[in-house]
Amino acid sequence: MRQVLMITMALLASCTTVEGVMEAESIYCSQIYKGVRAVGRSALSATTGVVVSDVCDQIDSIIAEEEEDASSVSKSDE
Repeated sequence: MRQVLMITMALLASCTTVEGVMEAESIYCSQIYKGVRAVGRSALSATTGVVVSDVCDQIDSIIAEEEEDASSVSKSDE
């Protein structure tokens, strides 16, 4: 039971973090931060071979999916 509670708390914290980033998209997705993250991603890819997408691209895709889901729900209500 204790493990379930710990996992639930961790998941809730991560959701809060993602929502915070989505709300502050103008800060995190400024050209300066995007450039710094691009340098970090390039270094990671060069050293490990792991390709990581930019957080701003992920935020845009999440928002697009949410808007698509919301529009499909409103159309089904009509």
